[in-house]
Amino acid sequence: MFDSQDNPSVAIRNANLSFVLFIVGSVVGVLNLSMTVPFGAGFEMVALAHNLASHGAYANPFYVLDTGPSAANPPLYPLLLALFMKVLSAPFVALAATLGNIFANALTAAWLPRISILFYRDSRPGIAASVFWILAVQLMPSWDVSYTVAALILFCLLTASTIKKNKLIPAIAAGLLVSALFLLNPSSMLIVMTWVAYLCVFRRASVKQTILYFAVVIMMLAVVIFSWSLRNYEQLGHFIVRSNLGMTLYASNNDCASPSLNEEELTGCYLSHHPNMSLHEAQTLHTLGEVEYDRRRTADAKEWMRSHPEKFVHLTAARLRDFWFPAQANHPLKSVLIWVATIFSVPGLIWMAYRRERITLFILASLLIYPLMYYIVVSDVRYRYPVLWLSLLPAGYFIDSVVQLRYGAKNSAVGRELTQAPSSSRMASAIASACLRIASSLSASIITRARVSVPE
Repeated sequence: MFDSQDNPSVAIRNANLSFVLFIVGSVVGVLNLSMTVPFGAGFEMVALAHNLASHGAYANPFYVLDTGPSAANPPLYPLLLALFMKVLSAPFVALAATLGNIFANALTAAWLPRISILFYRDSRPGIAASVFWILAVQLMPSWDVSYTVAALILFCLLTASTIKKNKLIPAIAAGLLVSALFLLNPSSMLIVMTWVAYLCVFRRASVKQTILYFAVVIMMLAVVIFSWSLRNYEQLGHFIVRSNLGMTLYASNNDCASPSLNEEELTGCYLSHHPNMSLHEAQTLHTLGEVEYDRRRTADAKEWMRSHPEKFVHLTAARLRDFWFPAQANHPLKSVLIWVATIFSVPGLIWMAYRRERITLFILASLLIYPLMYYIVVSDVRYRYPVLWLSLLPAGYFIDSVVQLRYGAKNSAVGRELTQAPSSSRMASAIASACLRIASSLSASIITRARVSVPE
């Protein structure tokens, strides 16, 4: 059954569905408070927020030494945390940040069925994706990631629904939203630009409408990028967007490096090579200046990669694996869910391509382009989150198709197509059966190892 927002009863049903998923996501988020929630000293965005609240300067992100003005992290989330620190007493800052994290995650859960209607004209894949998201997502109030995911989905919904309108306000709203995304996570622009390209090709707006709409969006984004870069020029002496690539590459690729951040924290390797915890590195950064330090560490990392090709290839391959199948770390069951969703997303994408769903191009392009930068630095599950929703939706699409196939929903569009294509149905059944066996085997393996590795 295809959903139509033009039908008032369907629109009300979808609104109720989103509300229910928001409430469920919020409740599960609150229940996750029983787990360890990362926040406080040692987290760079928290340190920047503390300095903003205390001294009014965007500076000193590192734990071991005050190093001065910084562009190592984007500014918007530290600004939000600084606001919490200004208006709340210290014991309530972490709570406010965590509740904000829960709120953002719940919004994502509520919006996944709506983006599913946009992508597939059907909310059911989004419902399955939302269930995966609610159960798999971790609380990470020390980082921007939950806000970034919610803002990406909202940007897709907003632009798709307003690009055909000859009005300035929706374009300004889209410009404000994309600017906020840049200030939350500049890497998200890879997904944004892929979506813009998709809309330009497939949304059937006139050339004039498309040009005018995105001219406003791009001009507003350009103003924000220029303003932030100008601030960095005045504070750091260089016209740049961010200055953390070199320090991250250097701490990720060296003689003692391991694939994941969790492993490197256990061995102390990352901490001994990154200025956040290494006094030697922080003093060097302070002496050279953040930009020059970052450039030198970029050169050092490249030289190590050239001189240690076998180890670099091994690290990169392991990080590619960890990006799609994140390490167990402290949340083995949540990792299992991401593994299962990743496995299901593969036949989902194949089935989408077979059925010529246009959105397949956008999802595939995003999933191919965005992770590239994370294959050469230490892996961490939070790096996956900005595109996790783009894996969950194909997984939901696959699950919905299997359900239709299994229960013979002949009245649905998917069901009719499946029943009219016996060879395709057999292929889908075979893929479903294989994926279910693989997912079951992997889940059992991970849970078994988790029981062994987690102390009583």
